[in-house]
Amino acid sequence: MKKNYALSFLLLSLLSFISFGQDNHYWNDQFGIKATALGGAAVGGLDDYSMVYYNAAAMTLVEKRALSFSLNAYQIRKFKQQNSLGPDQDLQSTEFSVVPNMVAGVTTPKRFPKWHVGYMLLSKNVHNSKLNSFHSAKYDAINAPGEEKFLSKYAQEIRNIEYWVGFGISYDINDNVSVGLTHMGGFKGVRYYNDYSITVLPQDTSSSQDTRFSSNISFNYWDVRAMFKPSVLFHYPKFRVGFAATLPTFNIVGRGTFLREFSTLNLDGAGMLPFDISIASKSTRSKVKVKDPASFSLGIALQLSKKIWLNVTAETFLQQKYYLIHSDPTEAERYPEFISDSTIVALFGQKFLDYGQSARSVTNIGIGIDVQVTKRASFQFGGHTDFNYNRNPTYLFNQQHIQSSQYSRLVFALGGNLDLKGGKRASMVLEFGLALPKTTDYVIDFTTPNAERNGLMGDRGVGVRTQAYSFRLMIELTLGKIIEEIKKEI
Repeated sequence: MKKNYALSFLLLSLLSFISFGQDNHYWNDQFGIKATALGGAAVGGLDDYSMVYYNAAAMTLVEKRALSFSLNAYQIRKFKQQNSLGPDQDLQSTEFSVVPNMVAGVTTPKRFPKWHVGYMLLSKNVHNSKLNSFHSAKYDAINAPGEEKFLSKYAQEIRNIEYWVGFGISYDINDNVSVGLTHMGGFKGVRYYNDYSITVLPQDTSSSQDTRFSSNISFNYWDVRAMFKPSVLFHYPKFRVGFAATLPTFNIVGRGTFLREFSTLNLDGAGMLPFDISIASKSTRSKVKVKDPASFSLGIALQLSKKIWLNVTAETFLQQKYYLIHSDPTEAERYPEFISDSTIVALFGQKFLDYGQSARSVTNIGIGIDVQVTKRASFQFGGHTDFNYNRNPTYLFNQQHIQSSQYSRLVFALGGNLDLKGGKRASMVLEFGLALPKTTDYVIDFTTPNAERNGLMGDRGVGVRTQAYSFRLMIELTLGKIIEEIKKEI
């Protein structure tokens, strides 16, 4: 097999793992109304129940001991990638969802006033998307007289859902220093489907010798893991500094089902391969291991005036070396049978059904302003970066992985809260995010297929432009009176 043809087919096989989702952003979600409205600038400490997540040491600042509900009442994400699969070959999707964001509470035992305990249930990285493309035209695609009918299809669907539940505990060392620790367990579920195929129909309708290439991948897995997050807060009347370290997650248990098929037909007639190839493998209830890297966050809160606070937070996520989420335990079925495992590894970079990921180091920054309008009402506004941590923005020949979005985002928010009678509080925030402008390469072009020149995958070029927008309306209710009544009954 000629080297350039082997690389061409390897590149096509990697296309099966392309995803244009938004699962490669650490700061995709913020939790709690205040933290969201302040652009995630919460590590410096807030009077908010989200401190259980951001900085447990800052629970000492929470004055109301109550239960809080946050709801993403409406969430819309729009995605469009122009020229994704060649000139005028666009991919787009619109996602609408209504999902819970956070349920949290903080309390201080009467007998131990220096101790604070909080609990939290939150959803994060909830994402669903469907992308598809179909192209039909006539091209001189194979080594045969005249033009042939060329049909290409791409379809992809990805669903991510992640829930975290846990508790935080903190201790006031003195009037100005507090330390805390959060422990959380997380559940992640992923469903993924990808189908890519090319068919070249001969000009001679009496012939049945069409040329085909197809690649299909689908998997469904879940994983449970846990993490610890120690924190510290230095708090003074007009100045606060917080620090939190999210330790690497440790895997508890995970299982998944993985299926992959790859085949070619009559590409030997196009001078590409000496024989047809068919490889397929399926693994059921296989072990899955998902890792999250460590991160370190620093937050500062500064009182600018009697009613205005400035909040700034920066969080650095460390790099994640490539590892296998799923290590293929099977021996792939293949045709012809003389294709060895070493040949498959040479073609696909690793075992046929292996699936892994890696991440580069990124730092996100959030800035927000908190304004106390009256004793009972306040509003907040802010923004933050949401940088993509995808380590491999281009396709690789030596790893199989989902290649998600290549764009980074900016997110802006405006919110406010009002204290009501009976210890209740109503809050709301509107958040808007957009992708930063970036032009990238397309490596698949459905409009220039040629077997001899580019292995039917088209001539690569520059011109992919991504447009991505997100709109989120969050509502939060704090039920202080109800909690007090429950305590009295107990």
